[in-house]
Amino acid sequence: MKKTLIAVGAGMVLSLGAGNVQAQDGEAAAKELGCTACHAATTKLVGPSYQAVAERYEGDEAKILETVKSNVKNGGSGNWTDVTGGTPMPPQPNATGKTEQLKVIASWISGMAE
Repeated sequence: MKKTLIAVGAGMVLSLGAGNVQAQDGEAAAKELGCTACHAATTKLVGPSYQAVAERYEGDEAKILETVKSNVKNGGSGNWTDVTGGTPMPPQPNATGKTEQLKVIASWISGMAE
Protein backbone atom coordinates (compact mmCIF):
# COMPACT_ATOMS: atom_id res chain seq x y z
CA MET A 1 0.00 0.00 0.00
CA LYS A 2 2.80 2.44 0.91
CA LYS A 3 4.57 1.83 -2.40
CA THR A 4 1.36 2.53 -4.31
CA LEU A 5 0.77 5.79 -2.45
CA ILE A 6 4.34 6.90 -3.01
CA ALA A 7 4.12 6.09 -6.71
CA VAL A 8 0.79 7.94 -7.08
CA GLY A 9 2.12 10.90 -5.11
CA ALA A 10 5.29 11.06 -7.20
CA GLY A 11 3.25 10.83 -10.38
CA MET A 12 1.05 13.72 -9.27
CA VAL A 13 4.07 15.86 -8.45
CA LEU A 14 5.65 15.08 -11.81
CA SER A 15 2.46 15.81 -13.73
CA LEU A 16 1.96 19.11 -11.90
CA GLY A 17 5.50 20.13 -12.81
CA ALA A 18 5.03 19.08 -16.45
CA GLY A 19 2.75 22.03 -17.21
CA ASN A 20 5.32 24.44 -15.86
CA VAL A 21 8.10 22.81 -17.90
CA GLN A 22 5.89 22.93 -20.99
CA ALA A 23 5.22 26.64 -20.42
CA GLN A 24 8.92 27.35 -19.93
CA ASP A 25 9.77 25.37 -23.08
CA GLY A 26 7.07 27.12 -25.13
CA GLU A 27 8.11 30.55 -23.98
CA ALA A 28 11.79 29.75 -24.57
CA ALA A 29 11.07 28.47 -28.09
CA ALA A 30 9.02 31.60 -28.89
CA LYS A 31 11.89 33.79 -27.71
CA GLU A 32 14.47 31.76 -29.61
CA LEU A 33 12.53 32.03 -32.88
CA GLY A 34 11.95 35.76 -32.44
CA CYS A 35 8.18 35.50 -31.96
CA THR A 36 8.24 37.62 -28.82
CA ALA A 37 9.32 40.68 -30.80
CA CYS A 38 5.65 41.04 -31.82
CA HIS A 39 3.70 38.70 -29.50
CA ALA A 40 3.41 38.37 -25.72
CA ALA A 41 1.67 35.82 -23.53
CA THR A 42 -1.24 37.92 -22.28
CA THR A 43 -0.91 41.39 -23.80
CA LYS A 44 -1.19 42.65 -27.34
CA LEU A 45 2.02 43.97 -28.82
CA VAL A 46 2.18 44.36 -32.61
CA GLY A 47 0.30 41.08 -33.00
CA PRO A 48 -2.28 39.39 -30.80
CA SER A 49 -1.36 37.87 -27.46
CA TYR A 50 -0.84 34.14 -27.31
CA GLN A 51 -3.79 33.95 -24.94
CA ALA A 52 -6.04 35.65 -27.54
CA VAL A 53 -4.86 33.12 -30.13
CA ALA A 54 -5.63 30.25 -27.75
CA GLU A 55 -9.11 31.59 -27.09
CA ARG A 56 -9.89 32.24 -30.77
CA TYR A 57 -8.96 28.65 -31.64
CA GLU A 58 -10.57 27.27 -28.45
CA GLY A 59 -7.31 25.65 -27.32
CA ASP A 60 -7.24 23.40 -30.41
CA GLU A 61 -3.53 22.61 -30.51
CA ALA A 62 -3.63 21.12 -34.03
CA LYS A 63 -5.42 24.18 -35.44
CA ILE A 64 -3.03 26.53 -33.64
CA LEU A 65 -0.03 24.63 -34.99
CA GLU A 66 -1.44 24.66 -38.53
CA THR A 67 -2.07 28.41 -38.33
CA VAL A 68 1.32 29.20 -36.80
CA LYS A 69 3.17 27.11 -39.39
CA SER A 70 1.28 28.77 -42.25
CA ASN A 71 1.79 32.30 -40.92
CA VAL A 72 5.47 31.69 -40.21
CA LYS A 73 6.01 30.42 -43.75
CA ASN A 74 3.70 32.74 -45.71
CA GLY A 75 3.00 35.66 -43.42
CA GLY A 76 -0.54 36.60 -42.55
CA SER A 77 -3.01 39.44 -42.72
CA GLY A 78 -6.69 40.08 -42.29
CA ASN A 79 -7.31 37.63 -39.45
CA TRP A 80 -6.50 40.01 -36.60
CA THR A 81 -7.21 43.42 -38.15
CA ASP A 82 -9.26 44.46 -35.12
CA VAL A 83 -6.18 43.83 -32.95
CA THR A 84 -3.34 44.85 -35.28
CA GLY A 85 -4.98 47.75 -37.05
CA GLY A 86 -4.16 45.99 -40.31
CA THR A 87 -0.45 45.48 -39.70
CA PRO A 88 0.40 42.23 -41.53
CA MET A 89 2.65 39.52 -40.16
CA PRO A 90 5.57 39.10 -42.54
CA PRO A 91 6.97 35.62 -43.26
CA GLN A 92 9.45 34.49 -40.63
CA PRO A 93 12.26 32.64 -42.46
CA ASN A 94 14.16 32.10 -39.19
CA ALA A 95 11.24 29.98 -37.93
CA THR A 96 10.19 28.27 -41.16
CA GLY A 97 10.74 24.53 -40.99
CA LYS A 98 11.32 24.53 -37.22
CA THR A 99 8.41 22.13 -36.76
CA GLU A 100 9.46 20.72 -33.38
CA GLN A 101 9.87 24.16 -31.85
CA LEU A 102 6.59 25.34 -33.41
CA LYS A 103 4.86 22.27 -31.90
CA VAL A 104 6.15 23.24 -28.46
CA ILE A 105 4.93 26.81 -28.98
CA ALA A 106 1.51 25.63 -30.21
CA SER A 107 1.18 23.35 -27.21
CA TRP A 108 2.05 26.20 -24.86
CA ILE A 109 -0.41 28.54 -26.56
CA SER A 110 -3.23 25.97 -26.54
CA GLY A 111 -2.85 25.67 -22.77
CA MET A 112 -3.77 29.36 -22.38
CA ALA A 113 -7.37 28.93 -23.54
CA GLU A 114 -9.86 29.84 -20.84
